[in-house]
This record gives sequence, C-alpha cells and structure tokens, in this order.
Amino acid sequence: MKVFLHTAKVAFAFLALSSFAFAQDGTIKGRVHNDNENLPNATVSFGNKTAPTNNKGEFSFSATAGTYTLIVTHAGYKKIQRAVIIEAGHTRMLDLVMEPEKQLGEVVVVGSRSAIQRTNLNTPVPVDVFSTKQLLQTGQINLTQMLNFTAPSFNASRELLNEPVTLRGLDPQHVLILLNGTRYHNVAWYYMGTLKGQLGRGSVGNDLNSIPFSAIDKVEILRDGASAQYGSDAIAGVINIRLKETTGKTAIQLHTGQYYAGDGEKFSFGINHGFSIHKKGFLNFSADYRYQEPAYRGGIYQGTVYLPYPSNATHNDSMHIKTKDDSIINAKGFDRKSVLANAGTLKTVRAGALLNGGYTLNNHIALFWTAAINDRKVWRDAAYRFPKNPSQVNLVLYPNGFQAKDKNNNIDISTIAGIKGEIKNHLRWDITSSYGQNVVSASATNTNNPSQSFMGKEAPTSFYTDAEIYRQLTNNINFSKTWIPAPIKLLNIAVGAEWRVEQYRTRAGDSASWYNYDPTGAKQDGGGVSPDNVLNKNRNVLGTYIDIETELNNRFLLDAAGRYEYYSDFGSNVAGKLAARYKVSECFMLRASASNGFRAPSLQQRYAISTSTDIDRATGRPLFNGLFPNDHEVAKALGIPSLTAERTLNVSSGLTAKLNNRNSLTVDAYWIQIKNRIILSGSYDRNNRSIDSILKPYTNLSQITEVSFFSNAVNTRTYGVDLVFNGFYNFAKSNLH
Repeated sequence: MKVFLHTAKVAFAFLALSSFAFAQDGTIKGRVHNDNENLPNATVSFGNKTAPTNNKGEFSFSATAGTYTLIVTHAGYKKIQRAVIIEAGHTRMLDLVMEPEKQLGEVVVVGSRSAIQRTNLNTPVPVDVFSTKQLLQTGQINLTQMLNFTAPSFNASRELLNEPVTLRGLDPQHVLILLNGTRYHNVAWYYMGTLKGQLGRGSVGNDLNSIPFSAIDKVEILRDGASAQYGSDAIAGVINIRLKETTGKTAIQLHTGQYYAGDGEKFSFGINHGFSIHKKGFLNFSADYRYQEPAYRGGIYQGTVYLPYPSNATHNDSMHIKTKDDSIINAKGFDRKSVLANAGTLKTVRAGALLNGGYTLNNHIALFWTAAINDRKVWRDAAYRFPKNPSQVNLVLYPNGFQAKDKNNNIDISTIAGIKGEIKNHLRWDITSSYGQNVVSASATNTNNPSQSFMGKEAPTSFYTDAEIYRQLTNNINFSKTWIPAPIKLLNIAVGAEWRVEQYRTRAGDSASWYNYDPTGAKQDGGGVSPDNVLNKNRNVLGTYIDIETELNNRFLLDAAGRYEYYSDFGSNVAGKLAARYKVSECFMLRASASNGFRAPSLQQRYAISTSTDIDRATGRPLFNGLFPNDHEVAKALGIPSLTAERTLNVSSGLTAKLNNRNSLTVDAYWIQIKNRIILSGSYDRNNRSIDSILKPYTNLSQITEVSFFSNAVNTRTYGVDLVFNGFYNFAKSNLH
C-alpha cells in the first residue's frame, strides 16, 4: 500500500510539472522606432490584445505557446504586420523599424488629448498643418501673411499697429492661440479699426508675429468651435504653434526686397540652432530680426489749409475761400502730398528671441520649458493738424500746421515651465505654469499741446502719451489614460483644471500730453491719457474639463467634451461638444460636430476708457471721441448695460478623401450662431440733441463731440463651406505642392 501511495504521489507530481510546463506562457517584447528616434504611443496589436508603446517605444505581451499576428500602426508611418511564434517559457525580442508613409496627411496634436496620434485626414473635425517650409514658399516675412496665403478660412488685415487674424469670418477675439499647446497671452489693446475694411474693430486678439518664426516647427489650425476643450475664445477655432526641438542643426533664413516704386524695403533674418543636453534633453535657440520701411500709396490732399469754411458758407463763399487758400498755399510752398503720408504700410523694426527645451529625468518623468521675448517698434504719422484750426495748433511753433510722429513700442514676454510623466497603467499627467505679458507704450514728437500756445516757441514738442499693460498667468493640471476594453477598440479619458489670473493696467502720459492749460476751454489738450483715466483691473478664471474619446470599432470614432468655467467679474459658463468620424473605407471618411461655446468679454472691453482726436475729412471739423466703459456714469446714462459673455452654437459636417497617394480632398460645411456678440459701437455725435442733453451735465466732458462704447449689441449667424484640395507631384528633381 505504501509503495502504491508513493508511486501515485510521484506520478501526480510528474503530471503537475508536465501540465505547468505545458501551460507556461511565453513573452514577446519589442521596441518600435524610425531609425532616428523611438516612437511612443504606437498601437501594437498581438492576437486579441492591444496596447500603446511607452515613452521609449517599448511594448510587452505574454501568451501561451503558438503562432500569432503582430500589427503595429502609428500615424504617418506604414503599418507593420507579421507572424510571430511564441514558445513556452521563452522571451522573444523584436526590433521594429517603421517607414514613413508616403501618403498625404499630417500628424496633428491639437483637438485631441489621446495618446494615439492621427493624421489630419482621420480627425473628427478639420485640422490643417503647415510646416515652415510650406509657409516660407509664400514669399512673405510675417507669419500672419504666410498663413493668409495658405490656410483656408484664415484672413489677416494690415492694422496700423498689428495684423489681426480671423477664422471663418468671425473676429480675432474668436480665435484661441496656443504655444506648444499652452494658452498664449493677448495683446494689451483692442483693434481700433480706424480704416474702413480692417478686420476685427473692437476685438482683443493676439500678436502671432511676436513669436520668432525661426523657432516654429509647424502651425496647426483647428477649424471648429472648441470652447469645451480649450476654454473661452475658441469659438471659431484654435491655432497651435509647435516649436522646434531639433539638436545639432543650424538653420538660417534671409529675406529681403522692396516694391517697384522704390519704397517699402524689407529685410528679415532668422537663425535657429539646437543643442543636446547629455543625450537626455535638448535646448533649441532662435532669434529673429525684421526691418520694414514705410510705403505710401495715398492721394493728394485737396482741402483748405489756412482758411476754414464757415458753417453757414454758401457754395460761392466756399469757392472764394478755396481760391484764396490756394493762393496762400502757393505763396508759402505748402506740400499737399505730405498730408496723407499715413496711407500705407508703416516703418517697423522687430527683434525677438526664443528658447525651447526639455529634459528627461527618468523613464517616467520629463521637464519642459519655453522662454521668449519680442520687441517691436512702429512709427506712424498722425492726422495732420492744419493752421486753419487754431484750437489744435500752436501757430508760433507751427505756422503751417504739423503732422505728429507717433512711436509705439510693443514688448512681449512669455514663459512656460512644466513637468510631465506617465505612471502605472499608462496614466499620463502634466503640470504647466505659463506667464505672458504685453506692454504697449506710446510717445509723440513734432507735436504740441495747443493749450500751451501762450508759451510760444518754449512749449514742448514731444512727450510720452500713455502705456497699456496686459498680464496673464495660467496654471494647468491634466490627466489622461487610454484603455482598450473589449469589445471597444480604444477609450481615452482626459480630465484637468485651469486657474488663470488676468490683469489690465494703463499708465498716464506726461502732464503736457493731457493737461489743458487754457482756462477758457478754447484750446485742446495734448490728447494723452490723464491720471483720471488710469486703470488697474484684474480677474480670476477657474475651469475644469472632461474629454472622452472612443473608437468603438475600426470605423467609428466619437469624441465628447464638457467644460465649466467661472469668471470672478461676471459669472460662470458651461460648454459641451460632440464630434464623430465614420470611416467608410481607408480612403473615404465622414465627420461631423456640434458644440455650444462662449467667449468672455476681455478686461479691455469691460473697462477701457479713452479720449481721442481726429479730423472730419469732409468738413475739417475737429472730432473728440470719448470711449466709456459700461460701468461709467455716461454709459449708464445712455442706458448701456454691463457686458456679459457671448453664447455660441457651432454645427459642422464634412468628408475627407484620399484620392490616391498624391491627392486628397476635404470638404467641411459650418454654421455658427453667436448671441450677445460684443462689438464696439459707432460714434454718437453731440449734434444729436438727445445725446447732447445726456452729456450736458458732465461739464468735464464739454470738449467731447462723440461718444462710443462696447456692448452685447447683436446676434449673428455665419455659415460657409471650406473645400481644400492637396496634391503633391514629383518631376525629376523637382516637386509641385
């Protein structure tokens, strides 16, 4: 009996060991790269298992012995598919090199928080990608004008002090600008839109040209409402500027030229170089310098210079005055061409530098940072002040009138610092803090304060007039995780929060620029900003979001996002978005989206107060415009309510088609509704008795002839179709794009 039991135990142990050896799994490990660098977040499918590669491009699977199919995909690369044999108890190592896909479509980052990268022909909303090589081929020297020649639904206007940009026919304030995926700061002023046809009158936007072009790697433009994903301002879309991360290379850009008329000389120089930091990081440096001379294409002033037209003058009286004035002009040799010298491009000098870097601390944590500074100086000729208007001219200093030379100095500073990583189960996280500042200061030469005419030639002819400052501090924390739960192909959930602090300040000019020294009130002041109009306003913005992206199968992609934001100066808002893409085939896809959004009024629009002077070109009458904020007693007397957020509804649908390896086509239709749209009103003249009766009690505003203000004045609907055809053809040693 004992022998039988012992034999049974031995047999049982043998069978157990045999079963264990038979059931023991094998392991497959590998690295995915493209010869030069590892490819993180490549999708690796092994049998019925799928997982993304880690930051080093590595993957690992365990399975019972047998033959399996391994499939590796990554946006922008050819698919790898091969049979793999697994042996029990053994580990097999694979080194997989992916080849770039020679088909159309660019890998995009903006619009998705998933680790799985996609090309812009596979996204649920339209995204355009432009490399610096493409942009340089436009022959322009400013980023805004380069995009104006290449990007669909993108328009840029040549403002006096900046170039506002728009998407889909909306305002510059409806486009959110990101720098390396982080919100970029606004400019300190609102677009005056002083010339007819200029875009974005009253808008507060960004200065794309303040980012050195030599530092830019790509520009991504998301043409769809994205308030639920990125927050306020993203009503028309998002522009994300991705910076270079190259090392060991030097790039130099040089551009120069002028107009056939012999003016408008332009010179642009940029340099970029990258350094490696102990093979664990990079430091990429860029510097730009741009110079542009003015170009004049205006007409010749035909009005009177020395003699004004009386308000009650008859036609014959006017003809007589004009004849007499012409004779004085001829006698004094007055040059009529000099009067409209502001009708053209301005003299501009711009210099900037940017430092972009990153460093890997270990396999799971990395640091990143960006620092930039840009200085722009713009010279322009102000409206001519004629001797026929003695209330505007010190005739002892300027017997023939004068044209002030205004100089605007614009300084942008931007910094980004953060840390990112990945912990167990591919949970990705990042913490980012960014600071942006725009300072615009103004001064004038060859000018005067007319109320100082009693000083004769001793009166000052130049002074500092004002300054505007906008500061923005943004702090973000984000988490994102990708699952592959059967039977769903892919599920990515991202959550995060943002805390933003904004400040808008103004500074007064020299006393000679704003004080009225004439007790009778017959003379004007110098037009600068007085201490009474100095502002110091700020607000806090808190926001949180959730973004869910899922691929239900190989054909259907669904993206849903929601965002809540609270503004300390007017309240809260909730935005949501739903977008989908259906892959009919590998070459043809349908997509659509629907979202609601919002745009908070900027601090400048809520609180800006100013006075400005101009000339009525038809009558020569001086105009004194006063802009009053909504909380000002004048605005309240006019019945203007306090500003609130714009509310939007955005619907779009379209298709993408890969016609062949050389051609692609995208068609996207959109419909955008904006309620309570914020606009800068026209000027309400005191010649209107109702306006005059409201302003009369304010004796300190006796010189004001016109008033204007911001308000939620209109509801608008914008709709259209973007059709984009891309083709790439090779001809021997040349190519056509």
